[in-house]
Amino acid sequence: MSDVLVYVQHLLGIGHVRRMALINEALRAQGLHVTVASGGIAHSDLDFAADDVIALSPCKTSDTGFSTLVDADGNVLGKEWQDKRKSQLLSAFEATSPKLLLVEMFPFGRRAFRFELIPLFDAAKEANLPIVCSVRDLLVRKKDIRKTEWMRDIARKYLDAVLVHGDPNLFGFDRSFEFTDDISDLISYTGYVAPKMDSNDLSGGQAQRQGLLVSAGGGAVGAKLISLAIEARSHSKRFCSSIWNIVTGPHFPQDQLEQLGKQLPDGVVLHRFLPDFRERMAGAEVSVSQAGYNTLMDVLATQTPAVMVPFAENGESEQTERAKILEKEGVISLLDLDGLSAQSLAKQIDNAKRPSGINIALDGAEKTALIIAGKIKGKV
Repeated sequence: MSDVLVYVQHLLGIGHVRRMALINEALRAQGLHVTVASGGIAHSDLDFAADDVIALSPCKTSDTGFSTLVDADGNVLGKEWQDKRKSQLLSAFEATSPKLLLVEMFPFGRRAFRFELIPLFDAAKEANLPIVCSVRDLLVRKKDIRKTEWMRDIARKYLDAVLVHGDPNLFGFDRSFEFTDDISDLISYTGYVAPKMDSNDLSGGQAQRQGLLVSAGGGAVGAKLISLAIEARSHSKRFCSSIWNIVTGPHFPQDQLEQLGKQLPDGVVLHRFLPDFRERMAGAEVSVSQAGYNTLMDVLATQTPAVMVPFAENGESEQTERAKILEKEGVISLLDLDGLSAQSLAKQIDNAKRPSGINIALDGAEKTALIIAGKIKGKV
């Protein structure tokens, strides 16, 4: 038995898992039992912060365009695998007997998994369970309007709530979803899902911070940024003698990791993963990274000077768009990977300033948990 069955599927990065882990922690703080069903490639460093985790037959994307689902060895997955996954997911639903179903992104993303999620929604509807979608503030826009219409129609048919992890004081869901008005009665803004930092973890002033933190999210992409950052150290005027911690991410290709390790200059430390990543960021002089949702939230929560280079391959607009908005607010320094050099990166790192003055809600995990607890208890 479980109070909440959470479905989350990571394909390229691990941002979805990190955001959902914060929500799961908040759900458990409400006294709710949380079971996660996940079908991403397993990694020992991934923590869903759940009471139980059900591993579905794993998959990942074959490329940054999310064109094909493959297994851990790169083999294309077809109908037989889909049938197996659907059976596993429905069995998990039956075994856990949840009081509420919480699905990350779908139908606003993860369309490739409709083969198992529509049957799951049908099962939840038959059991008269609330179905809630957890979705970030910005979507990747679709060129085909019919796909966006499909998102609206599925949301209208199945969902009891759409919890948007953003703050309308910054921008609303309608910025990237044309049919927001058609589902406005379902939408609740939770604020951004950001880590709660203990005051002891936050440096009181910039002078107390030491070293740089360079990260590439999950590590499936970001090799060029990491290479440029390592080279930029020698060009930095402020931080050429500081320790630069490079975090490649759990999915960074092993051969590239080994190659980097052979040519690291003094003062550069290579990590695949840091369990205390947020605490490290809170104590860093500057953070250099891509511009994923979670990294931006870490920057805001820790008030760390940040230089960001958004992931923007194959039409991925979400990171760039959000980062541009926050750049205008003076939160980050924003760079484009195209044409970026070690020298220009070093200059931006030297000039990075601590974010200040932005007033947006960062208690999205707690607000999400309160809404879900209320639905389970029949209060909302």
